[in-house]
Amino acid sequence: MKNDIRLNYPLWMMAFIVLLGVFALGINLSTTETINNETEASLAIQLEAFESFLIFGSILLYLILLTIFSVKIKQYNQKNPHQKISLLAIRPPEYLEADEGMTHITRRAVQKVYTFYSWALPALATIVIILPLPRLLIIYSILGLAFAQYWIYYAEIRKHFKEEEE
Repeated sequence: MKNDIRLNYPLWMMAFIVLLGVFALGINLSTTETINNETEASLAIQLEAFESFLIFGSILLYLILLTIFSVKIKQYNQKNPHQKISLLAIRPPEYLEADEGMTHITRRAVQKVYTFYSWALPALATIVIILPLPRLLIIYSILGLAFAQYWIYYAEIRKHFKEEEE
């Protein structure tokens, strides 16, 4: 169970979230100029070397990680034909429900994530409504919530597996 992709799935998602944050930074740092008058409508985006590196580097790294992740999922599905993981499924593959114990552990982890969201989303919404925050900060806040969700879930699942190993 230690090398089960479903245990490492939250770590993969956290890596994808970080790369999405780097991409958002690159996009936000770029200079845009909008011309909208009676004779012309255009949008000019100017990317300097650093912004280009962030954008294209994060896209490249994202595609590399996505390829590795897809290969890992395919390998898992070949080894576990009765517990296949679909990349397009609505139900998250990290739900571990092979037996009653795993169902209980998964339920506890999901409850902690739900509790986190029950106070974090209203708090974030209140802050965004009250304070005039830049768009990038709002995006980072949302990505931070997503990252925290996977961290909470992973930490709870990992705690139970460490107890099991001892």
